[in-house]
Amino acid sequence: MPRCCDAAAADLSPCYASVLVTDGQPLVEALDAMEDGPICPCVTGWCGRCRRVSAFTVGLGQFPSASAYFAHALTLQRRVEGTLQAVRRERCR
Repeated sequence: MPRCCDAAAADLSPCYASVLVTDGQPLVEALDAMEDGPICPCVTGWCGRCRRVSAFTVGLGQFPSASAYFAHALTLQRRVEGTLQAVRRERCR
């Protein structure tokens, strides 16, 4: 389910992981920025109901809090984007 439609994803109070990942920026701002970017497989997708890109919440129950889960999602998204940028640079050579 996307974050925009998942009530369990609403509590974004800071946790240790989210403060480290966002470098003190509010988690909701970091998530909004991620969702404003291109779709990142396994992390974001299109919500047909809200008609926007939103973070997935499928693994939310495997973390102690929503903020810990989304800190993980932000880290994963950054790693995927870094890998894709490296591939793009290789192709441009």
